[in-house]
Amino acid sequence: MSLLGTLLRARIRVVANAFASLGRESRLKLAFIATMLTLLWLAAFAAARAALRVLEALGTDILGGAMVALAPLLVPRLLAVFALALLIMLAFSSALLALALLYRSRETTHLLTVPLTWRAVCLTRLGDVAFFSSWSSAYLGSPVLLAYGLHVHAHWTFYCFAAALFVPFVVIPAALGTMVTMVVVRVAPRLPRVVLVAAGIVLVAATFLAFRSRLSSPDFHDAIDLTPVAELTGKAQSPFLPSAWLADGIVAAAYGNPGAIVFPFLLLLAHALVLAWLTGEVAERLLHPGWSGLASAVHARRAPEKVSRGWLPLLLRPLPEPVRALVLKDIRVFARDVSQWSQVVFFFGVLAFYVANIRTAARGFSLAFWQSWITMLNTVACLLVLATLTTRFVFPLVSLEGRRFWILGLAPLRIATIVRQKFWLAVVFSSGVTVSLTAASSWRLRLAPVPFVITVLTVCAASFALSGLAVGLGSLYPDFTADSPARIVSGTGGTLTFLVSLVYITVVASAETYVLRWRDVSPWSAAAAAAAIAIVSLAAATIPLRLGVANLERSDF
Repeated sequence: MSLLGTLLRARIRVVANAFASLGRESRLKLAFIATMLTLLWLAAFAAARAALRVLEALGTDILGGAMVALAPLLVPRLLAVFALALLIMLAFSSALLALALLYRSRETTHLLTVPLTWRAVCLTRLGDVAFFSSWSSAYLGSPVLLAYGLHVHAHWTFYCFAAALFVPFVVIPAALGTMVTMVVVRVAPRLPRVVLVAAGIVLVAATFLAFRSRLSSPDFHDAIDLTPVAELTGKAQSPFLPSAWLADGIVAAAYGNPGAIVFPFLLLLAHALVLAWLTGEVAERLLHPGWSGLASAVHARRAPEKVSRGWLPLLLRPLPEPVRALVLKDIRVFARDVSQWSQVVFFFGVLAFYVANIRTAARGFSLAFWQSWITMLNTVACLLVLATLTTRFVFPLVSLEGRRFWILGLAPLRIATIVRQKFWLAVVFSSGVTVSLTAASSWRLRLAPVPFVITVLTVCAASFALSGLAVGLGSLYPDFTADSPARIVSGTGGTLTFLVSLVYITVVASAETYVLRWRDVSPWSAAAAAAAIAIVSLAAATIPLRLGVANLERSDF
């Protein structure tokens, strides 16, 4: 058997063992996760069906009473825009995953001792990168495609063609991101972190300046003008973009035109195969020297004489000594992981882009009806950002202690103190990000004082609740064997954390919507809704923390 075939066979066994290990998980947890995943999928399907019906109904308003369907005109363009956004996000996430899987994984270190070519190692990891970066897109995109297929009465073969188009499509950004990672690691393993952060900020700012002048929104004040939307979506239909090939193939499959599917599929397949081959060629030349250079650079940055110096210990001096040492350790571990703080840089860039353009979007919806709904959607967006932050960066905090957690167990510290330290660190980090985002976006929307204060206080309560939820469930379902935060989050515990966070967001957003959306709400009803938010937030924070502490105290490290 070939080297690549041997690795693929081993990977299949690993996946099979991972599925078999689910039998050892709690049945209640698995049932809850399965139920929530099903409900989330059904909610996405219902939202897509409703959006298509709205587009269909708006055709009469736009064209002055003529019965013209809007969906066949806009859906292909919207598909191209969504596919382009997905292509960009997959390329970025693939670059970060490639950094973790190729350079930070213990499995790669083990493979160095095996007589394998770097091409075989890289191509095996390329499959992992493509899967881990795209499975959530496939999960959330499948109900949208189902709704679109039902809307246009597509044949059942449409769904088979859509899956066949999606597979080579996700390989393209995975290969691009992997090659970019190998080049960057080989060229700049020893560059100071400040230089890399500055380069990321410049890249985000350049993207912002390039697209700011092109972003505009429809005007809903007197009449609906979708000309800016048509112009913006038309730019995503370039024949040189893989996203446009995917959108063209899906539309052709939806309308039962098999001949028009072949060309986009062959384009995607050919580019996927060529880029995969090119990734193997780059790996043969850059993977080993880049791995060696990064390992030596990381070792140099962890020199003992450099650890005790800096402004961070002075900033944390007011904290008591055991807590201060733990906070300092967590911050330094986070800062040393390039795959972690690079995601934060990109995340802040996206948030800045969102806040800078939110008033542009709000101008088009000048009616009070639209402004009230934009306020609600802005709050939900901030809460979803908070849930993403806590699930991605806070949930792995306990698990990242690894097999060394027994050292903390031998220290003169209570387990509850360690968990509370991580909780308050998460509260400070998450609230600093999301409260600032909420305040800035609400100010850009020119909210009245009362809605402004209610929105900010809601997000403050959510920061407390979701941080406790992430730390508590991270302590209740730790994974001390994983060495990658992305792998920890992708487990059943991380999935459970995000789903419970969505349940909390639904309850809190519904209570806030009840207060702000209906103006005739009595003061007692508003007070009851505020009390419900406070009680739910307190329960969401304290109950998982208590359960997590109890689980760690019972564990044998």
